[in-house]
Amino acid sequence: MNEYSRRQFLQSIGAAAGLLVAGRHFTTFAAGKPSPFEMLVVGDSHISGQGLKEQNKFYYLVKEWVKTDIAGPQRGVNMKVKAHSGSRLELHPEEIEKMREAGDDPNQFHHPEANLSQPSVRTQIDFARGEYDDPGTVDLVMLSGGITDVLVANTVNPFLAKEKLKVLIHKYCNEEMHRLLDHATQTFPNAQFAVIGYFPIISTASDMNQVARYFFKTVKFPHPLHFTMTNGMSRQLLKVLRKRMAMRSRFWVSESNREIRSAIAAVNTKLGQPRITFVESPITEQTCFGTRNSLLWGTDDDNFPADERYAERRTMCPEVFSELKYRHYGKMSVRMCELAAVGHPNVEGAKAFAEAIKNKLRPVFDSRRWVASS
Repeated sequence: MNEYSRRQFLQSIGAAAGLLVAGRHFTTFAAGKPSPFEMLVVGDSHISGQGLKEQNKFYYLVKEWVKTDIAGPQRGVNMKVKAHSGSRLELHPEEIEKMREAGDDPNQFHHPEANLSQPSVRTQIDFARGEYDDPGTVDLVMLSGGITDVLVANTVNPFLAKEKLKVLIHKYCNEEMHRLLDHATQTFPNAQFAVIGYFPIISTASDMNQVARYFFKTVKFPHPLHFTMTNGMSRQLLKVLRKRMAMRSRFWVSESNREIRSAIAAVNTKLGQPRITFVESPITEQTCFGTRNSLLWGTDDDNFPADERYAERRTMCPEVFSELKYRHYGKMSVRMCELAAVGHPNVEGAKAFAEAIKNKLRPVFDSRRWVASS
């Protein structure tokens, strides 16, 4: 047997063994000892479903699918959600220092709609680990992360050097993601993982008026002066700016997808089995922010966020930030919190993500059931 075929043979044995281990709970169920399907959701605002009611979030839609098609009514699904808006993969050292100097707890959980970098995704994983008697019972972990480390503004900023953005994407979507997945797969040794990819924020199909109005709302730009940015001459400049922002957004998606896939491949290789699946965004440049058939939250006719939880954030954001001494966004912390849902998947966008996730996970769980019944 040559070296190449020997390696293939050993890898196939490893993959089969992994499926046998992963199918442990299905075997238990087949033996007449049903245990609930354990599902964990960690990450940032993307997977937490910013702006959506619980029943419309894509993790909830996936849970309902698992309950119906995978676990079955006798087994049922237990789901823990630790994801929240703004969470970073790991807190940056300078952030931790500032929080502690101010007297804030970097590991404290707040309202999930408040866009705060803490607790980090790694902390969410460790916190959830403490709530399971046996972490080996966790069947599925869904997560997203990286964009809050790179910074959302940088993903569309045409004035940031492209090479600098590329370095940031590699650092957080590859190196830091690799460390996180390595830790997570060891923490939950029998779980299947689904990492959810990001989407283009702006494209050449985006209505620049909507982009401009959101910017006005963010900085509290006086309404009577809006015409200075929406008159004929300004509109031409905005079109040039939109084209450059669209190019940067496209670069962000392609690079983040490539780097996350690379991190996943490295961890899967180390595990000797494909336990981590990447789910690419179903939202395209034709359905991103400000497009005719957008799958992302925009603003209403009065230029307020059009999501399902804006009224809730109007009350909650001032309360949360009044409890914090460290201001994540400076004087604009409350304003950024109130507007946080804009640019996140809306109800239809969440449905599209749920379908993409189901399409990726269905063959994985079909394989587990096949192993369990063999």
